[in-house]
Amino acid sequence: MMDIFLLGTGTAIPVKQHSPAGLVVMAEGVRLLFDIGPGTLCRLEQAGITYDQIDQLLLTHFHPDHTLDLATLLLVFNYAPGARRKTSFTITSCKGIEDFLQNLYKLYPDLPPLGYELHVHPVFREEFSIGKIKIQSAPTGHTQESVAYRLEVAGCSLVYSGDAAPHGELAELAHGADLMICECSFPAGWETEDHLNADSVSRIAQNARVKSLVITHCYPPALAADLLGQIRKNYLGEVQLAVDGMHLSL
Repeated sequence: MMDIFLLGTGTAIPVKQHSPAGLVVMAEGVRLLFDIGPGTLCRLEQAGITYDQIDQLLLTHFHPDHTLDLATLLLVFNYAPGARRKTSFTITSCKGIEDFLQNLYKLYPDLPPLGYELHVHPVFREEFSIGKIKIQSAPTGHTQESVAYRLEVAGCSLVYSGDAAPHGELAELAHGADLMICECSFPAGWETEDHLNADSVSRIAQNARVKSLVITHCYPPALAADLLGQIRKNYLGEVQLAVDGMHLSL
């Protein structure tokens, strides 16, 4: 069984109920945080999960709406009064995480780990496990390094797209998944090369035979359209629009 808490379901543009990216997956006693956009740590607390309960952070790419609260997390690990981190922590990420961290340290000299070890695990097309959770990554085409993740545990499968492009490998990664949490940045007919719109999302989900689809990362023009109606023209499965604080179970 997986419990999924959608902490942030929007973009960098401020929209009520759609904050920048972040979600938690809990399964087999493991808590995984996917992306860490601005405000994620506060929304984590609102979901009843404390920052020190997260076992690992997984990043899809390095754009600010997916990473800005990483600086806050590392600062808290070092300086939380009476609760500084002492155990090791791992960041699984698209390639380039080492350089990203070094640049972050130059910008914020208080972030390099004090009293604990920080490990990084760069991935692209990889298969690995965290506890009993089997994870597969694949490139999405949004940036040169960006990846999506597929999680499988106890017969359940979840795919989180991060940001994706029509020419990425999301359809292959999502084949037969029980649930895909997928970006849909724009409505049908909107020309885009580095994001998905309602047309491309519906084709990917239908071709991959995804059983259920949750749409996230929608810019205001997408939210203003009948996005679900547009997707249902090509996708025959269940589809719903994500909002901050949504809780899903598999």
